[in-house]
Amino acid sequence: MADSAFTVRVEGLDELKRALRQLKDSDLNKAVREVNKAAAEIVKPEARKTAPSGHRSRKDNKRYKPGKLEKSITVLASANSAVVKAGSSSRVPYAGAIHFGFPRRHIRPNRFLFRAMARTSDQVSETYEREISEVLRDKLEK
Repeated sequence: MADSAFTVRVEGLDELKRALRQLKDSDLNKAVREVNKAAAEIVKPEARKTAPSGHRSRKDNKRYKPGKLEKSITVLASANSAVVKAGSSSRVPYAGAIHFGFPRRHIRPNRFLFRAMARTSDQVSETYEREISEVLRDKLEK
């Protein structure tokens, strides 16, 4: 799968991660993971709203269920990063072809995840900055 063309870089995040590793504080790692997840969760509703839902015609296979791509959008978070992901290899294997395109099959790219991130990037950065400042302030006050 291709690397994401849309990322948010946070100045000083590498130093923060290094400090977290040196502290070996599991509560702080968990709090940073939650902040990452909260920031990424902002993108999820917009991505679901803009994801192609497909339409079922009478000629389609009975097992074809439109909306599987939309329902497969999830957020994965760790202390280092957060990812908004669509599809899975077993249930929605065509997610990559829809998002990045598949010229041999005449599928044009529909970069709904990138558009969702672009639309919500200001809100994501504000939330991340506010939440990470709060976590660090709480940790330093203890």
